[in-house]
Amino acid sequence: MRFKKSILSVLIKSAIAATVIAPSVLIAQEESNDSPVLEEIIVTAQKREQSLADVPISVAVVDGEFLKEHAIEKMADLQFSVPNFTMAESGIGTNVFIRGIGSGNNQGFEQSVGVYVDGIHHGRAQQARAPFFDLERVEVLRGPQSILFGKNSVAGALNMTTARPTSEFEGLVSVSHEFLDSETESSIVLSGPISDKFRYRIAGRYHELDGYIENVTLGRDEPQQEDFTLRTTFEYDFSDTMMATLKLEASKFDVIGRNIEINGEVPAAVGPFTGLTYSQILAGVFGQDPSVLDNSINGKRHANGDFSNNDQFEAVLTLDWELENHTLTSITGISNFEFNDNCDCDFTGGNVFTLPLSEEYDQISQEIRLTSNGGEKVDYIVGGFYQTSDHEYRDSLTINADSILVPLLNLSSPGLGDLFSNTAGPREARVDTDIFSAFAQFDWHLSDTLTLQIGGRLTHESKDGSRNLTITAADGSPLSAAQAIVADFYGIVFDIGASNTLNIIDPTLSSRLGTHPVSGSRSETEFTPDVKLYWDMSDNTMLYASVVQGSKSGGFDFRANNKGASATMEEAFEFENETALSFEIGGKFSLADGAAEINFAAYLTQFDDLQVSIFDGTLGFNVGNAAEAEVKGFEVDGRWQITNNLTLAGSFAVTDFEFENYTNGRCNFGQAPNGPQAADGFCDYSGQTNQLASDWQGTFSAMHVYDLSGGMEINTALNVFFTDDYHASASLDPALIQDAYANVNLRIGLSNPVAGWDVALLGKNLTDEDIILFGGDAPLSGSTFGAIAKYNFVARGRTVALQFTKKF
Repeated sequence: MRFKKSILSVLIKSAIAATVIAPSVLIAQEESNDSPVLEEIIVTAQKREQSLADVPISVAVVDGEFLKEHAIEKMADLQFSVPNFTMAESGIGTNVFIRGIGSGNNQGFEQSVGVYVDGIHHGRAQQARAPFFDLERVEVLRGPQSILFGKNSVAGALNMTTARPTSEFEGLVSVSHEFLDSETESSIVLSGPISDKFRYRIAGRYHELDGYIENVTLGRDEPQQEDFTLRTTFEYDFSDTMMATLKLEASKFDVIGRNIEINGEVPAAVGPFTGLTYSQILAGVFGQDPSVLDNSINGKRHANGDFSNNDQFEAVLTLDWELENHTLTSITGISNFEFNDNCDCDFTGGNVFTLPLSEEYDQISQEIRLTSNGGEKVDYIVGGFYQTSDHEYRDSLTINADSILVPLLNLSSPGLGDLFSNTAGPREARVDTDIFSAFAQFDWHLSDTLTLQIGGRLTHESKDGSRNLTITAADGSPLSAAQAIVADFYGIVFDIGASNTLNIIDPTLSSRLGTHPVSGSRSETEFTPDVKLYWDMSDNTMLYASVVQGSKSGGFDFRANNKGASATMEEAFEFENETALSFEIGGKFSLADGAAEINFAAYLTQFDDLQVSIFDGTLGFNVGNAAEAEVKGFEVDGRWQITNNLTLAGSFAVTDFEFENYTNGRCNFGQAPNGPQAADGFCDYSGQTNQLASDWQGTFSAMHVYDLSGGMEINTALNVFFTDDYHASASLDPALIQDAYANVNLRIGLSNPVAGWDVALLGKNLTDEDIILFGGDAPLSGSTFGAIAKYNFVARGRTVALQFTKKF
């Protein structure tokens, strides 16, 4: 049974909790002779530096020091420190969710969670896999952030700020080694002045990991990782009022293998393999490597080889010009991101098929904004934004001569498999995008304590897209005359509507599946308003209420093989924008003379035309729009500086997600279609929750410093993340539910702040929890072989690392 609470009920209980907690904090402080005060957290969630306590938004902040000390090396690690934020990798995509909302598996999607680094949008899903390095902080902004961060941040935004050059020389060398999986990370930072007006910061990082899952097919540990990042940042003061910042960054992050394991096998109920599981069919019938018989989650996998090679370059020029009572800011960004992957996308050690895929994305953006310095009757931010991008995607379903699909198809029809031998279905998709937008946000101070904030963003976006899929020889050359008919069989067996389908075997193929190539153009103009009212009840209390509208642009489907339930391929190729209307109330309280704080937010967000990626049951994904969804919940976090040496912190989030009208969901293998679109093979998920949406999540941390003689300290930090169960699969498969768990991390360090060194032992996932991050039906297991099998992306188990840092 789902855990549901009304917002009113939660608010009442939180108010009671605050009433109980506040006096206890005050009493504890009165009994202490010390007067500890929490360190103020500065954020740029509203494009100007502000105290977190003054920002009328639900924000979670993780600073750079915490990221470094606790080995939070990428976005996937961040989810274990921030409730209501989830990130999971899949075979062909990356999924980032805030408050239960995210984008599915399709390279054509804009991301529901906007990712921004120093003001530059990182809009491609796989960019979320890039490692963190030398960051000042990461801000997780929950809820639509359409005004200042752009129209596609419909679920929220990650606002990341890299460390800046310093006015005095600083240096840092850091080395860590993890013992159980043989992981090493090394970094160096040099920062300081070149002259009175010129400053620099040079930061480099190298990281490698041997792997934590044994690939029993290839006899190696996976995933093996190798990352390299080099960033140079320069600041130059043209005058006392004008400064230029130039950041150049190149990074490479490569992975060999994946963290996938197969389980959940159900024997075939009908057909030639009745009574056999998928692994038994692969090994016993087709003589594949015996490793495929491992069908449990046990730290072992079977696969024939996967890799992902990623390269990223970015140049950002920022100009800040202090005018009278204003600051004029210009941010110019040039970005390039590309990857080349090979997905053993049947996810087994059997030779079934492979899917090489690649993506290249080039982006140029320009933002100009004028910000008032504050303190006037009306404070404001106004600006304009332009972005142009070229996006190319390629993949190729490849059936080699040794694929078991060859004898399988020969078994059903002699000679059919030979036609498939050494053939491929290369796909090419492209979209060119131009975005123009203007935005403004005004803070009208109605009184000394009451402020009305009104904002809006007007965005015009145009896209031209195309996609083609042609059946070829495995090397990409045209089919021979003898094999030309195989294009028809790709349609019959894999539901692929290729450009060279002959319609000889089945005259209805093209009308039933659609055909390639397909192209389209779309243009949309959206206005997204934002209204907030916040009340400074006292120096220690702020309450706010907001109504925000968000929008995420429509686009073109890169990953579909057919037209699905649409009337034409052109209609299926294009999907519409989604919109969100969010209501939020919240409060931020400072207690015990600044020694403690409590923040809360309660929200209700309604989504229309929610974009979803639907597995077609064979090999492709069709993009569509679910009619309506609603998510409501409550978030609370707090910190308490009990003494100068002891700090407690915690957070908790309750989420209630419900598809109000989602009748075109993809059924699991073996699940009978139901609902209004059952005739098209769909399942009705109306009234159900979403993938990766937990009913509740939370964190608890305790940090203690023990002073030793000689200026040394013992630093201890305990961090616990806990979550309710959640669906790991997009099809809400009951066989792929991750049970509730707690992730426990502990760091014990010895340091000398004056000498600038620190050595620590860090243990993560100390209870060695088995965690499923993402899952689904193993491709072709049910549709072609008739036997169900599940794939699971699993999280890393227990790790123990030694860290050493020296500042100079």
